[in-house]
Amino acid sequence: MSDSFSHDPASDRELRLADGRRLTWSEFGAPDGIPVLSCHGGLLCRFDVEPCAPGFAEAGLRVLSPDRPGVGRSDRAPGHSTADWVDDARQLLDSLGVERVAVMGWSLGGQYAAAVAARLADRVSALALVAACPPLDDRHRFAQLNAMDRRLARLSQRAAPLARAAFTTTARLGRRSPLRLAHFEAKHSPASDAAVIDGQGGWLGLAMGEGARNGAGMVDEYRAFVGPWGFTLDEVAVPTRVHQGTADTLVPPTWADVLVAGIPGATLTTYDGEGHMIGISHRVEIAAALTP
Repeated sequence: MSDSFSHDPASDRELRLADGRRLTWSEFGAPDGIPVLSCHGGLLCRFDVEPCAPGFAEAGLRVLSPDRPGVGRSDRAPGHSTADWVDDARQLLDSLGVERVAVMGWSLGGQYAAAVAARLADRVSALALVAACPPLDDRHRFAQLNAMDRRLARLSQRAAPLARAAFTTTARLGRRSPLRLAHFEAKHSPASDAAVIDGQGGWLGLAMGEGARNGAGMVDEYRAFVGPWGFTLDEVAVPTRVHQGTADTLVPPTWADVLVAGIPGATLTTYDGEGHMIGISHRVEIAAALTP
């Protein structure tokens, strides 16, 4: 496994929100490119798309990648729902003078991308949901979630101190030994995902270490993950494409059909034999397809 990845701190930005909270984001790609708002995956952070930065620049995309409340360097908003985050996104876009934006979300970030598309439809040109989840406040669907995320969600709901300690331990390992954490994740992933993780060196470990640096914030994130979203799928009224690997072991591939059925006019792209890491291996082409 290579150790070639390192986060570029020059990509980081900071915004003070109306309620006084800090929102941190990173920008990747072409500074004068077509704006794309990226909603990062679960247990990750604003630089989950950083390995794709050269491709974004080549495609003429300006990718805005914010940390959600309590994730990475952004301040907490205890008790927030998925829909609550839309106002943070709106303030970020307003501060940058971005009137129209394409939106994409990977994994847990998919529901936040969908929320922006539902609540800011007049500003969203297109939506991409990448290995994303449908609402999980239904107990039958929650039972289909992978075992790791089920445990973390239940701990966050019922034993927050234990969940906080687990997240803090992960963050410490990611910051101190990113290659070790990335290697562990690759070892416990399907072959297609392991190849992507190995190819990015310490990226996954660093992204996990940064994302979970505030254990209490990650508890908030997991509670929102499996709680009511605050909107319904049929409120998403922008052109939407769902992307799903057929060998995904973190998000059941059948959930892509739930999203397509629930979002008016949504279409589906599948990747045969590929897993959850289509969020890296195909992200540039997914982002580029969002724009004219």
